[in-house]
Amino acid sequence: MRLSLRIAVGALALASAGAASAETLEKVVILSRHGVRAAMSSPERLEETSARPWPRFEVPAGHLTARGETLVARMGDYYRQHYAAQGLLKPSDCASVYAWANVTQRTIATAKAYAGSLAPGCPVTVNTVGEGNIDPMFEPVKAGIVKADHALARAAVAGRVGGDLAAWSASHNPEAEQLDALLMQCDQGPCPPAPGKRRVFDAKPGFVDGEELAGLSGPEAFASGVTESLLMAWADGRDFAGLGWKGLDEEALTRSFFLHQAEFDLRLRTPYVARTLAGHLADRLAATLQDGAAAIGPADAKLVIIAGHDGTLASLGGLLRMEWALPGYQPNQIQPGGALVFERWRRDDGVRVVRVRFTGQSLSQLRKMTALDAKTPPLSAPVFMQGCGTAAPAFDCRLEDFETVVRGATRTDG
Repeated sequence: MRLSLRIAVGALALASAGAASAETLEKVVILSRHGVRAAMSSPERLEETSARPWPRFEVPAGHLTARGETLVARMGDYYRQHYAAQGLLKPSDCASVYAWANVTQRTIATAKAYAGSLAPGCPVTVNTVGEGNIDPMFEPVKAGIVKADHALARAAVAGRVGGDLAAWSASHNPEAEQLDALLMQCDQGPCPPAPGKRRVFDAKPGFVDGEELAGLSGPEAFASGVTESLLMAWADGRDFAGLGWKGLDEEALTRSFFLHQAEFDLRLRTPYVARTLAGHLADRLAATLQDGAAAIGPADAKLVIIAGHDGTLASLGGLLRMEWALPGYQPNQIQPGGALVFERWRRDDGVRVVRVRFTGQSLSQLRKMTALDAKTPPLSAPVFMQGCGTAAPAFDCRLEDFETVVRGATRTDG
């Protein structure tokens, strides 16, 4: 175990032990990305980007895999053990767990896997507006509850890079060359010409029309889809070496995610875009932590699990200016099953506070399907809430201050 990981896990354990002795955990909201899914593109399409064949999945494109379901269940089992030890969950209290999922197969299946492991033996319903419908929490623009200004979104994104997407992209040339070397299997990128292949440098930086508020093209967007497919196949235990791939290991994967994160940060964490996409969700989240009228689930639900997508967490992170980093991943990266965890505590002084952390399995835990428990936990890092976080070990944010921060971030006037 790396030193930084041992420190992070040890600090979290100490904080938990201290909290249990003098404080009460009252409610938890887990906003999770879905688990490991099949690639969104066909193997034939992916093979246009590489010198070697791609692994095949046994499920349709974008669907949760069998292994993905098991990995989510292991995260759920860890949460159950952890929160039972904190006194939040009790075996006989089936009403303690409430699950909500976005409308895709992978999110609904993820929520079912969580529910089955968080409350074993309980008939926990996975609530959703249903496949084929639009959920305002995840797609407020499509649902018609938020009006988006696409021109303003593009301006806001362009404004973060000095109005020059080409120059911004050119600053990532070393990382693009590394990815080209990995995909095209040469010693150093850019690799020699390869007829019939789509290369990372072939995509020109710019905006693209479509459903995205400010959809991007270029090496970063190209890399975003390809490296997500690498991650999913790696986490699903697929045999790249047997297909002739060389140099694909955890270190190479971590490096390859740089371009993906650059694209996600610009496209989804830009303040106007983040507010448009995640403002409604943030309001519902704040209401849930306060047991308010717009809460997700009933007031007696002690643990609320929400299954969404990486874009869900990225835009919420951008809106509330939350940052995280876990060993083996790029800053703010969201691996399959990665989650923002919001805990409401009542301290011994009577003050209610919100503590936030980002947690998820390491690349090794995903690939090896590691069983999780207190001795072998997932990765976890506390998240500082800008505008209300304090210097306490877990960055306590007073509950009323959390609401103020959310209200300030989601307001549309001024």
